[in-house]
Amino acid sequence: MSAADFDVWFATYLQQSPIQVERLLHDKTAVRFLIAWSLVETSCFHGFAKGKDLAKHCRRISEEEGFCSSSLMPILKHFHERYQDKTLYANLMHGNSNPDIKPLLSRTVESLSEAESLYFLVSVVYRYRNNIFHGSKGVASWLKFKPQIEHCIQIMQALITHASQLANWETQFDAAQIA
Repeated sequence: MSAADFDVWFATYLQQSPIQVERLLHDKTAVRFLIAWSLVETSCFHGFAKGKDLAKHCRRISEEEGFCSSSLMPILKHFHERYQDKTLYANLMHGNSNPDIKPLLSRTVESLSEAESLYFLVSVVYRYRNNIFHGSKGVASWLKFKPQIEHCIQIMQALITHASQLANWETQFDAAQIA
């Protein structure tokens, strides 16, 4: 199957016009998001992230593995402020799909624990992932959220980097134990 055949097949699969799919596939933001999400699921969520498990994973990553989200504070503030808007929040969460987020929005960013901050950020990324893969919006609408998707990519990069550093440390530790 040639790349052009793939594009036509993908457009048919998504029930979108081939022109919109071509536009999406040529936009590095969308491709970067898809690649980063695959790496996050593999490195941070044991291969498959489920919404009901996000809080547990975020607690593990922050409390047991020492993930620090301070470098993501501007993004945390951005999304926290963005989703104060009830319409934007409803569009992101599709009603009450993640009831644990609403209480976090009622508090200040500074009052959130490390695990809560990470959970909020990962939940936003997860919802963007669901909206991209399963949403009813057309492909063209994905690119309207480019700044938010770029923020999601930065969050995922931080998670992937943390997991990679942790894996390298564990490998070095195991090698030292053997020696």
